[in-house]
Amino acid sequence: MKINNLRVRLILFALINFRILFSQSVPITIDGVFDDWTPDLTTFVDTSETISGIDFLEIQVTNDNEFLFIKIKANAEFDLTDNQILHELGIFIDTDNNSSTGFDIQQGYGSELGILFTELFAHYNVTPYSQVGFTDLKLRAAPTVTSDEFEIAIGRHVIPDGINPLFSSSTIKILLKNENNFDKIPDVGGVFSYTFDETPVTPYTPIDIDKSDVSHIRIMAYNTLLNGLLDLNRVDDFENIIKILSPDIVGFIESANTSESYVKSLFDTWIPLGTTNGWYVEKHGGEVTVSKWEILQRWDGLTRQFPVLIDLPSSYGTDLLFTNAHLSCCGADVNRQDQADQYAAFILDAKSVGGDITLPENTPFVYGGDLNLVGFSQQLTTLKTGDIQDTVSYGQGAPLDWDDSDLTEENSIQTDIRMGYTWRSDGQVFPPGKLDFIIFSDYTLIAEKSFVLQTEVMSTDRLSLYGLNLSDTSNASDHFPVVADFSINQSLGIDQNSVLLPTIYPNPANDFVTIRGVADIKSVAIYNMNGKLILSDSSGSEIIKIADLQSGVYFAKIKTKQASTSIKIIKL
Repeated sequence: MKINNLRVRLILFALINFRILFSQSVPITIDGVFDDWTPDLTTFVDTSETISGIDFLEIQVTNDNEFLFIKIKANAEFDLTDNQILHELGIFIDTDNNSSTGFDIQQGYGSELGILFTELFAHYNVTPYSQVGFTDLKLRAAPTVTSDEFEIAIGRHVIPDGINPLFSSSTIKILLKNENNFDKIPDVGGVFSYTFDETPVTPYTPIDIDKSDVSHIRIMAYNTLLNGLLDLNRVDDFENIIKILSPDIVGFIESANTSESYVKSLFDTWIPLGTTNGWYVEKHGGEVTVSKWEILQRWDGLTRQFPVLIDLPSSYGTDLLFTNAHLSCCGADVNRQDQADQYAAFILDAKSVGGDITLPENTPFVYGGDLNLVGFSQQLTTLKTGDIQDTVSYGQGAPLDWDDSDLTEENSIQTDIRMGYTWRSDGQVFPPGKLDFIIFSDYTLIAEKSFVLQTEVMSTDRLSLYGLNLSDTSNASDHFPVVADFSINQSLGIDQNSVLLPTIYPNPANDFVTIRGVADIKSVAIYNMNGKLILSDSSGSEIIKIADLQSGVYFAKIKTKQASTSIKIIKL
């Protein structure tokens, strides 16, 4: 009896400390959404322990033909590739299933590959040793903001050092280690093994980039990378992309030196509308917004964010508020949060009578652009939920949608691969990530289709089908165009009578302008392009003297008892 009990204990010890679990190939999409990670996948759950700092709780593994997929879960949020929340996460893989080769990272492991996320490189412990980058591993990860969960893809067929293929065995061993507090999955004495499953997964169905319905409103967010529209070596690529995608509204960013007139000339040439005016273009700093429909109003008070009201055709039954955004880059978490707070306050103002903006109830609105969300997740949370952090400056937050619910972040996926990244620069140390977003009022709008276009991953047949070139998107920019097609929720009533839509004539003008289309003017304030107040008139008069102003572009902020709006004035 004692011998039998000993055998049982030895068997249990072996099962606990050395795990070779049944593998399962699964088509994982690396997009920061984890619903494709089902409980039946190969999983190692860490034993409960008391530990300071980030405690890693669970690791899941699966694969398809192209990638090894790893999902990790922790007890708290952290940033995978940043150490602002202290951690030193490393994933160590015994790629040949031989503990006597590679780096002796832990008993039972000879690590050929040691990925150090906060260091932004990996050790490749083969002969000869080399330090390799994330690009060499074809590494993809999501999300780019803080989270308690991350999903990671590593290319199965890469040759990181140009000599030695990464995976030389069908069975591998994986170790998760936090050098900051020495947390490990599995603990010393344990081994977590995984065997690749070669069962083919369901092929990815490419997204048709054409509109499903011509009436859908196509909105595109696109970072042009340092005034790319002015670059003679890149403008032809932009032309091809834009002509093929044929957007109705575009938000370009990183276009500070690109003039409105120049962009208009491009679009009028590329996609002639056959209308009297052609395309409408407005600019605010580096944000340039292009619309096939008239831009009725603009607001210039937000930092790195440019809201405009677009006059949709009468068939839609409403106008549309589009905000083109380019939040502060890189480590500027404080600035990005302030900008997110600004936008939340702006939308809350728009939903109520008075203030800087008053929209008719149920006016649809969309927020899009390069948001540079690489830090704390609270910034994205604020943009979707209205959870304002600086309540002293911007007031109490509240739900942003018209039905007092959260806005929706459209989960745009690449047209031809199971990836959600919108930025890729193989010459940099960071892995590709989702930096460009489209967020919208799902109470008023229905997202009919969305995608990210990366021509470099499209097949020859797909490129030929649409008239695209293999290098179009990589040559144009390090960001990819993000596209979403919307329809209007026609069941909602839009009170167009509550909107303030004045006109100013003559415009351009020399001495006087007259305001029409509004009654009971409370005040008129005129600002220059830098937002400085130049002139203020509280007389209630519809006639405003501008003779003393210098030639240039100004914005008149018109207030009534019920609403306010801004309109551009050109002084000759």
